Amino acid sequence: MKRTYTKIRKSILLAINGPQKTINEISKISKVNWKTVQRHLTHFKGRGFIEETFSSPYVRIFEITKKGKEELKK
Repeated sequence: MKRTYTKIRKSILLAINGPQKTINEISKISKVNWKTVQRHLTHFKGRGFIEETFSSPYVRIFEITKKGKEELKK
């Protein structure tokens, strides 16, 4: 059965909750493919739920914000 956007986004936010993580780590924890995680991270970043703490051509690192943690409690 295909997961809904809501369930996918919830699992990605849960995966980010905690220490900083790369897209690949988030993908493995949430069991969502890398490209899908990347797209949803763009959405989360725009809504202020996460922030990109490091970016290079080879790796991007993200962490959840206070607003993102509040969204998880819903």
